[in-house]
Amino acid sequence: MASEHFRCSVKAPFDRLWQTLMDEVEHPERFNKGILKSKILERFNNGVLRTVSVPDADVRERVTYRYENGEIASQLVGHPDLVGVIEKKVSPNVADPESWILESAIEWESISPRVDHMIRRNIERFVTQSLENVKKTAEQAEA
Repeated sequence: MASEHFRCSVKAPFDRLWQTLMDEVEHPERFNKGILKSKILERFNNGVLRTVSVPDADVRERVTYRYENGEIASQLVGHPDLVGVIEKKVSPNVADPESWILESAIEWESISPRVDHMIRRNIERFVTQSLENVKKTAEQAEA
């Protein structure tokens, strides 16, 4: 299984950062230009089932979140060529108590060389764009 890991520091209160992450769950296209549209299909306790349209595909994701742990996980559902999960975690920044560390880890496995190549080509831009826009939105709300 392939994986990538990204992180950034966010200078905002935890609740504001969490609220921004929940906005990203509901409207990921606001935080990432690579997402054309999204739709919530189902809501359940601590999560949603949604579709996300990107230029190469439409995918279904089961997104779960745990406020008390500062964790969000987006797991692909029913994709014929790909399994994977994107996990986000908010944790204290010991170097700066007024900020938080926002981390994103992605793991995937594909049976299609074409899909695997597309992910490897785009994943860093895709994930860092989302993290940077969450950071920017959370920090601007404080200003």
